[in-house]
Amino acid sequence: MTIVLITGGNRGIGLEICRQMEELGFFVIMGSRDLNKGKLAARTFSKHVVVRQLDVTDTVSILKLRQFTEMEFGKLDILINNAGIWTSHSNFGKLDISNIRKFMDTNFPGIAQKIRNSMPGLRKAGIISQVKGAEDISLSSVKHLMETNFYGAWRMIQAFIPLLKKSEEGRIINMSSGMGELKSLSGVYPAYSLSKSSLNALSIMFSNELKETRIKVNAMCPGWVRTEMGGPNAPRTVSEGADTAVWLATATEIPSGKFFRDRKEIDW
Repeated sequence: MTIVLITGGNRGIGLEICRQMEELGFFVIMGSRDLNKGKLAARTFSKHVVVRQLDVTDTVSILKLRQFTEMEFGKLDILINNAGIWTSHSNFGKLDISNIRKFMDTNFPGIAQKIRNSMPGLRKAGIISQVKGAEDISLSSVKHLMETNFYGAWRMIQAFIPLLKKSEEGRIINMSSGMGELKSLSGVYPAYSLSKSSLNALSIMFSNELKETRIKVNAMCPGWVRTEMGGPNAPRTVSEGADTAVWLATATEIPSGKFFRDRKEIDW
């Protein structure tokens, strides 16, 4: 049986990836920072899903999961680095609409105007905040996001490469974002954007380093998805957001060292 490990699998896109992979007949290891929340999220799944505690910022947590995976299965076929955060805890979930307009106009035509029309209500609800740009953001905020979005994925790859090498064709899929595209970088959410640009670079690095093995490494952008992170105004469903990750995990022939959105290669 093919074994897939999904970090941050207890909610949003990660949970949908777990659901789709389980329906396709894979054995799913759902990594959840809060074990109880993970078990609650997986209550409707079959016996082919196991929930394990996983905090990608905690090396001990990662090594415990590797030990479990090795003892139970002896290998890992697919690692999907989905766990990620949007902002620092001090400003979690708040949107800086004033800075994000240019990015939205470029990447999501038509959606930006909808957001602008929603601004009065968002301000009244206290959802909008003035997030600082690259010139004045607190570097502690940058470090906080990097710990999960970048270093977390790096820790996972390092820990699980020995088990991925035991697979007939190991795959690493990193959940990135169009906000990390080099050509689009600006002061819009600098910490988040930098964490995703760095994750993209990590994908290229490991793809080259592992080219003599059977492991393929790719990054993907799910688009703007209606999740707790993406918010209710996002145009995409979680099923649409998960699609490319599932495709990269299941397609018979895929390249390595590429960046995808909607199953199509995009620029780094």
